[in-house]
Amino acid sequence: MSHFESNIKILSTRQPDLAGLLRQSTCGKVRVFPSACGSPTATWEHAGSSLALHSRYDPLREAGQRLKSQDYAGKDYFILLGFGLGYLLDALVKDCPSEFNHYFIVESDLEIIRAAFEARDLSEILSLPQIHFAWPPSGPALAEQWQKFFDPVQAQQSTYLTHLPSVSLRPDLFKSAAEIIQSQTFQIFTDINTLVVKSQAFLDNFAQNLPKAVNAPGVINFSTKFTGRPAVIVSAGPSLDKNIHELRGYEDRILIISTDTALKPLLSAGIEPHFVLTGDPSYANYLHLKGAASGQSLLVAEATCYPDSFGEFENRTITCTFENSSLCSLSDLLGNKGTLRAWGSVATMALDFALLLRCDPIVFIGQDLAHTDGRIYCSGVYFDAEWFSEITDPDAWEKKIASLRASRRTVTVEDIHRNPIESTDKLTSYWNWITKELRNHPNVRFINATEGGILKDNVEIASLKEVLYRHCVKDLDLRKQVQSIFENSKAASLFYHGVNISVLSDEMLSLQGIVRSGLQLCNDRNVCPINQLPAKLESIKNSIYRNSHLAPLMDCLNQMGNIGFLRTQRSFSRQDKGEPPIAEIKSCYSSYFHSVQEALSKIERALWQIEANLNE
Repeated sequence: MSHFESNIKILSTRQPDLAGLLRQSTCGKVRVFPSACGSPTATWEHAGSSLALHSRYDPLREAGQRLKSQDYAGKDYFILLGFGLGYLLDALVKDCPSEFNHYFIVESDLEIIRAAFEARDLSEILSLPQIHFAWPPSGPALAEQWQKFFDPVQAQQSTYLTHLPSVSLRPDLFKSAAEIIQSQTFQIFTDINTLVVKSQAFLDNFAQNLPKAVNAPGVINFSTKFTGRPAVIVSAGPSLDKNIHELRGYEDRILIISTDTALKPLLSAGIEPHFVLTGDPSYANYLHLKGAASGQSLLVAEATCYPDSFGEFENRTITCTFENSSLCSLSDLLGNKGTLRAWGSVATMALDFALLLRCDPIVFIGQDLAHTDGRIYCSGVYFDAEWFSEITDPDAWEKKIASLRASRRTVTVEDIHRNPIESTDKLTSYWNWITKELRNHPNVRFINATEGGILKDNVEIASLKEVLYRHCVKDLDLRKQVQSIFENSKAASLFYHGVNISVLSDEMLSLQGIVRSGLQLCNDRNVCPINQLPAKLESIKNSIYRNSHLAPLMDCLNQMGNIGFLRTQRSFSRQDKGEPPIAEIKSCYSSYFHSVQEALSKIERALWQIEANLNE
């Protein structure tokens, strides 16, 4: 069997799609020949020029010398920017062997990977427990691959290893790849921290919102009600200033779904959206809605949003819960209001709402997902006054914008015109999610009429004026339809307890008892034999999850406790000295049980508030 066939056979078990692409590829631009020591080496031949990918004398020795310039102690995630024929990875595996190492390989050209698979027996490195060839090596696809590959619990420290000849062929691609990987890593940890910080707000807001949310119709009442109707999702990206005026007068021809950030710019332009969506629990986000002079718009409010949001749209609110929310056990108290997905952004929530309505086509405006023309938002958002209150001249405005951009982690990506543009870690995460969602709905027509930004995959590109001309000619009387469905839904709204509060109270008592048992086992010396202690502690920990309603919520509030526990457990498995001392095991479980205890105290306070509201 040839090197290529044996290598492809191993790769096919992990990455069958890439294996298929490699079978179809060629390596015409790569010339492989023996080096002086006999090992294969290669050059990249193109347009009359030749670039050496490896040493002509001893490629493996060259790779070993390259590694000596870096310290890899404590590193376990290796990102290889460029692969060549694979010698750099060979040298790395030889010098830093560990079953816990992870290798994420970015190469710009399939021809180079094909040449490596043809020239060498790569079975040893292809059989490593954690190895992934990133393909495609750019954009949302790269971000998605890294998210699946990177484990924030077991990762200790990541590092980049550069194969300079490969990088010299496509420097912009590799620079962008490194930025995307860095931004996604940062975003993963940011999301964990955000979940921890906001979990208390989720609980407090839900308890306060419960009476109004119970009596409001749910998004489920609007499901499929606008099948085949055109809709536009309005976000507050910089490009919204270019075309927001085009929507004026089209309220009965296209359904206008506004993010909370875009509401005030729309109203200032004389446009009243049909729906405004909000889901963030913070007061700062509520300011997008505060004082907005909207008389007809309906608010689609997730049950944990800032409580005053319901007051801004008195008797004009539709409610929902987030899919897979850790609050699902409490959300059942609302009855079946319906769920929406919000992958970190109200824009993703708006997209899921449009899909729930079964709108087609679905049009995006203001969805830049980037700093178009160096700006962060469109004009008219609430914090304009806060940011620019003391600005008196264009130079000061430019400096303020630059300062605001500098406070964000930026990455360089490609815009809809194939030009480089600045984005951020958060925005590229949303870009990745939206792109994947568009791909998952091939039967829906998606049109990006933002006229700027980076949303270009799985979507048509057009101007808003053209979209309105082609798809929004007929008067559909949409305002009347929306109001009719809303009134009928209010009349049919029923108060239904999916989970009785007493069930949650009983689970709380059970969980508190489990934690006490765990802490007693950690603190008392003679509770059980030493050799049985680890298994007993693990059994107590597992019994927490028999409380199926509150355990997911406890996990949400206890993210850092969970991560700390798993990291400590992982460090035990990496120790070569055998079983860890009992004192270390006790300390690990004790810290975990204390973190659970703290999370339960927060849940208990929320249950008291919920019970009081239900009894009013």
